[in-house]
Amino acid sequence: ITRDITGEEHYSTLYVIEESPLEQGVIWTGANDGPVYLTRDGGQTWTRLTDGANGIPADFPTRVVREDPDREGLLYAGTEFGLFISFDNGTNWQSFGLNIPNIPIADLKVFRKDLVVATQGRAMWILDNLSSLHQMNPSIAAASMHLYRPRAGYRTREAPHLLGPMIEYYLPSAPAGAVTVEIVDAAGQTVNRYSSDTPPPVAGGRGRGGDPDDPDAAMMFGRTGRGSAAIGRVTREPGLNRFVWDVRHSAGVTAPPGRYQVRVTAGGTTLTESLEVLIDPRVEAGGVTVADLREQYEHNMRMREMVAEVGAVATRIRREQQRLQNATGALARTATSLETIAAKVLTEPVRYGKPGIQAHIGYLAGMTSGADMKIGRDAIERYQVLRKELDDIKAELDRLLGPAG
Repeated sequence: ITRDITGEEHYSTLYVIEESPLEQGVIWTGANDGPVYLTRDGGQTWTRLTDGANGIPADFPTRVVREDPDREGLLYAGTEFGLFISFDNGTNWQSFGLNIPNIPIADLKVFRKDLVVATQGRAMWILDNLSSLHQMNPSIAAASMHLYRPRAGYRTREAPHLLGPMIEYYLPSAPAGAVTVEIVDAAGQTVNRYSSDTPPPVAGGRGRGGDPDDPDAAMMFGRTGRGSAAIGRVTREPGLNRFVWDVRHSAGVTAPPGRYQVRVTAGGTTLTESLEVLIDPRVEAGGVTVADLREQYEHNMRMREMVAEVGAVATRIRREQQRLQNATGALARTATSLETIAAKVLTEPVRYGKPGIQAHIGYLAGMTSGADMKIGRDAIERYQVLRKELDDIKAELDRLLGPAG
């Protein structure tokens, strides 16, 4: 906007020029007061791509046009009233607002297969993972189900529900039964399994999808506040469904980087795609390798098993203590011997009481699972010591009470 010497305002047109990253000589232009144009000869001739009848209304001025560098003909247009997309070089357009309000889109940028959206008055938005758009074709809509090739994700402790491998599948309609997602490792062993029958997390908090009277509830649904994490769940909605694997084993241990497979089953159909989990580059920069993380995973799985094992021993001891509480004769002697074993397993029930082996095992398990790191030799050696002590205690308990049922 400019003013002349009389103070009268004059409005100027702002053109945004987008040169194709894939084809030389191809340029799109959008203007803040008009349609989208295309040239294939470096600007000698131009073709109008928005006529009001092919998807973008005539009274929706286009501010910016961007081509996706990973798929020819895939265009994004930011208009005065929201976001639009075209799969055929702008011949046809459709609304692509998703949960973005119908607001002015000031700028767009495709960065590492994510779409960054700058708006006027409603902050910055990012559409994570455009890989399903890159793979779309007419045959998908006619399929009973389609599983897209997942983009590689990260094993990370920083927002794994966002940065882990993103699994996307298309359902033409809601299937009769549950949808399941199964993660399988290179050895063919199931790492984890998820089902749409699992109850969804309870939404709560104003402005986070929990208040039906909140005008921003729809666009805020699924977003989380600082210090919280969304809980990934499998859905069975018609259209595109998305599930982000947080790279955790069903035992609760973080799985190592590497190659996996994902199997999605819906309505009796099972589809499989390969899945790659990458090391967090910040962890790698600190000198930790993929081999280190695999060793950590194997150690933590052993610790997980030993925690469960010593827990079962402690439960057995307490149950027998209760049974022998008022024993006499030979059973009283058994109860006394049992107390000796219990002292080795259970922590004394007083302040600063001597910790038993159960506490030692729990401490070691927590020490090696709280961060992505190279396992110290002292932790490996300590595991071996505790392993032998626990085996000796179990043998002693079996001799006293007989083999565990």
